[in-house]
Amino acid sequence: MAEMPKGKPRSVPDPLGDQYDEMIRQHSVRRDAKTSPPAPTAASFPPVDSRLALLNRAARPNPYVTIGGQTYREVDNGRANVLVPVDDPSISPAVRADQQRAVARALFMADHPLGSAAYALAALANASPRARNGALMAGGAADAAMLGVAPRIASASRAPIPRRAALAPPVVKQPDVRYGQPTALGQATRVMATLTEPMLAFGTRADRRQTPPGWQGNGRKFNESRGHLQAKQLGGSGLDPRNLVTLTQKPANSPQMRRFEDGVRRRVQAGEVVEYSATPLYAPGVLPPARILLTAIGSRGAPVARIIENPAGKRR
Repeated sequence: MAEMPKGKPRSVPDPLGDQYDEMIRQHSVRRDAKTSPPAPTAASFPPVDSRLALLNRAARPNPYVTIGGQTYREVDNGRANVLVPVDDPSISPAVRADQQRAVARALFMADHPLGSAAYALAALANASPRARNGALMAGGAADAAMLGVAPRIASASRAPIPRRAALAPPVVKQPDVRYGQPTALGQATRVMATLTEPMLAFGTRADRRQTPPGWQGNGRKFNESRGHLQAKQLGGSGLDPRNLVTLTQKPANSPQMRRFEDGVRRRVQAGEVVEYSATPLYAPGVLPPARILLTAIGSRGAPVARIIENPAGKRR
C-alpha cells in the first residue's frame, strides 16, 4: 500500500456540496425577505404639519376646577396631585367681592330666620341695598335676643336639676326693656322689650318737651308726631328720648304702625310672652328715620315683622 505524502493536505473540490450550500443560502434569503418588515422611508411618516394638527386636536386634561365659587389649579407636588386656589382672571375683583358678600348674606339668613323675613320685606318694599342690609341685621339682632328668651320661657315649665357636686350656672335677669345706644346726633337706634300683660299698663304719652332729631316744632302744621318705638299701649315710655323718633303722623304713625302694635297687644293680653323690637333705619344726612323695622316673636304664635315707611325721613 503506497504511503500518502507528508505535508499540508490538499482540498478536493466537491461540486455537490457547493450546490447544496448555495441552495440553503438562497432559501434563507427568500425566507428573510418574506418575514422582515420593509425598511422605513420618508414616505412612511406623515408630514410635520399634519402631526402638529393631530397634536392640537388631541384632548388635554383641564388643570382648573371651580368649587364653591373658588377656582383651583391641579398641581403635581412630587407625591400627589393637589388643588391650589387661584384667581379666575375672567372675574373682576368687584364681582368676586359681591359673590363673597352674597354667600355671607345667605349663610346669615340661614341662621337668622327673622332677619331673612325682614330682608324679604325690605326687598318687596323696593328698599335700597343699604336699607335691606340694615333690616337683615336688625332682624338678626331680634333672633339673637330670642335665643336669650327661649331658655327663660322653658325654665318656667320645668327647671333643670343640676348635677350633684356641680355648681349651677348663675341666672342673669335682663331688663324687660333694652335700649340701643343713641347716635352722636341723638338719634334713637333700637328698643327691644319682653312684653307681658302686666307691663301694658305702664306706658306713658310722649312728653311735649321732648324734641327728637328732625322735629320741626309743630306736629299739626308739619303732620309729625313724637313717635314711640315701643308704643304706649305696649308699655313704652314717652319720657325717655331713646324711645322717641320723629314720625310722619299720617299714615306712618297711624294707621300703619298702630295696626302692628294693636296685633301685638292682643297677643300679650291673650297670655303670650312676646319679644318685641323696633329698629329705626336712617338715610345718610337725614335726622328722622327713613323706615322703622318692627318684629314680634311670641311664645305661641308665629313671628311677624313689618317695615314702616316714614316720609319725614326722606326729605332733603
